[in-house]
Amino acid sequence: MKIRFVLCALVLLIASTVSWSSGQEEGGSSGRGKYLAAQGLIIPREEVRVNSYIASIDYNYPFPEETVGVHLYTGHRQMVAGGQEEILQIGIQAGKVPFQDLPPMNLAFVIDHSGSMAGQDKLEWVKQAFEVFIRQVRDIDFVSLVIFDNRAEVVFPSTRMNTAEKRTRFKRTVDEIMPAGGTNLVVGLKLGYEQVMSNYRKEYTNRVLFLTDGMGTSGGILEMADSYRQIGINVSTIGVGRGFDHKLMRELAKSGGGSSRFIADAEEMEKIFGSELDRMVVPTARDLKMELEFLLPVQDIETWGYNHRIDGQKVTFSQATLHHGDYETIVVRFVLPPQKSVGEIPLFRFQMHYEDLDGKNCRWGPQEIYTNVVEAESQLAGYSNSRVLRAGTMLFFAEGLTRIADVYFAGRGELVKINELRNQLFEEAKAHTEEIESITYEELTSPEVVALEGQFNQRVRTAMDMTVETRKVLLNAKIRLDVDAFDDEIQILNNYIKTLGGELELGDEQIDLAMVQTELYPAYGAQTLDQQLQLLFQEVVLELQQVSSGKLAVSGFSQKDGQESALIALLNEKAVSDLTGLEQLRILERSKLEAVLAEQELALSDLVDTENAIQIGRLMAADLLLTGTVIEMTRSVIIFSRIIDVASGEIESAAQVIIPKNADLERLLST
Repeated sequence: MKIRFVLCALVLLIASTVSWSSGQEEGGSSGRGKYLAAQGLIIPREEVRVNSYIASIDYNYPFPEETVGVHLYTGHRQMVAGGQEEILQIGIQAGKVPFQDLPPMNLAFVIDHSGSMAGQDKLEWVKQAFEVFIRQVRDIDFVSLVIFDNRAEVVFPSTRMNTAEKRTRFKRTVDEIMPAGGTNLVVGLKLGYEQVMSNYRKEYTNRVLFLTDGMGTSGGILEMADSYRQIGINVSTIGVGRGFDHKLMRELAKSGGGSSRFIADAEEMEKIFGSELDRMVVPTARDLKMELEFLLPVQDIETWGYNHRIDGQKVTFSQATLHHGDYETIVVRFVLPPQKSVGEIPLFRFQMHYEDLDGKNCRWGPQEIYTNVVEAESQLAGYSNSRVLRAGTMLFFAEGLTRIADVYFAGRGELVKINELRNQLFEEAKAHTEEIESITYEELTSPEVVALEGQFNQRVRTAMDMTVETRKVLLNAKIRLDVDAFDDEIQILNNYIKTLGGELELGDEQIDLAMVQTELYPAYGAQTLDQQLQLLFQEVVLELQQVSSGKLAVSGFSQKDGQESALIALLNEKAVSDLTGLEQLRILERSKLEAVLAEQELALSDLVDTENAIQIGRLMAADLLLTGTVIEMTRSVIIFSRIIDVASGEIESAAQVIIPKNADLERLLST
């Protein structure tokens, strides 16, 4: 019955509003976003933490020979004289040694076993994760286990894990944990600290790992964490599920000198307690202070990733602790205004100070990074450096989620008003008819209702369009990087399309059509093909000039469908002519490439696949491999190159141009 639908709709709206507001304290991350979107929810702006999305990617920064390494990347090797927006990425990578060589550990696991932990098998995740942990704990390590709900209890006192019997007893204790009661965060954490304190040793890593899925009694908890941090006992926090107080957990980790993680599934839990335990527990450096100074006047500086302060052309960053084997990423976005001169120009200077575990003051830098200012109508389409491409795409995605949320949730008031008006119309109808059952849904309307429905549907349609466009950018970056990048983020957007499509009452075919849209129309359509190719190959040459020496194999460009064309011939000819001047690199003969391809029964088009390309590069004993791909779309053509480090298998650069189709380009593609 339509009347029942209207009344229920108001109830559902109220219930949903409660659900949305309950998560305001939680931050967003790929895991958190995936969790919410899978339930058919649009992530509210306040839950989208851009820092978390950027930090969720392992950018594979090279490990340092010393305690800490720093790696500086810009989105492009060149910037146009007319001015452009640019991204700078700073990668901080801690050194790593085998787990068995780490300093001894004194750990207390504090596990929330309140009734809510029964949901989604969260306690089972914990139990499975401890299976991994107990296999790698060492004889020198102390371990204790505290469980808490309304009360706290030590179920495994601090014990040196130097016998098989102790390991078995610990595992049996974990298996016996059952959900019950409420959530008192303070008593659980206090008892965990006491267990670490019972075997405190200065030469040990003394740490509490605090896991909860809820919100509860927390008065004075930050002050407690700060006081124990000052005596050398830190706390790292692990949030599980939807209801935990993410803001409190982050502040608790900060006050306690540790790190904070959100766990979305059993696999992530096993990583935290297994292969990535050292990244949660073992410090490598403390009191990190960094300074970025722009040497060219820039505008609109924004940054993500660390505590920071912007003062004119200087940005300072600070971080209390960097953990063993961990990586941190700083992203800085800025605008370079129009420049009067062209050529190689210093762009910024970066330096860092920190304290190692022996209390020694250490310094990295200062190091200057240059950029090449060139005359061009516009910049390249997207970022060229592969790491910046990942970080910049994740930044675009996270900001896209906030924009979608702003549009979508702005319509909630309209929906409330529609339901209020319809219920009012229902009450008026009851006063004028005895046969209320005969009133249809369509009769409960008015010009105001129609207008509000139109506004609401337009907002949802706009959110849908924004989702589709955001998804296109992620798909483009994924193709260029040719790795399993952005899968979780694309899944979030897929779920958004289904959710928004359902609200718009779209059919399955219309939703499927939105899912297959991939074409990014070029933002810079005024430049000619020659101008865009000039930009593309300048970027390639500038990237290769950073290499001091080595052997370069050039496979050239191929179309994704394997077809030959005049455009492919033009690109390959230009590649050969532009790379000739690279004196520090020895370019391997084309005949050697063709011989290896024949031996492996592969065609040039097979090198679109990065694994194939790396295999061929290794057989040729090349250090670097340059490949290129042409993808014909409906209204445009995408051309991108890849520079692949053969030894590491990393794509170092993926410069791209997107060219709108015209008659000349069509001829080049067809001949």
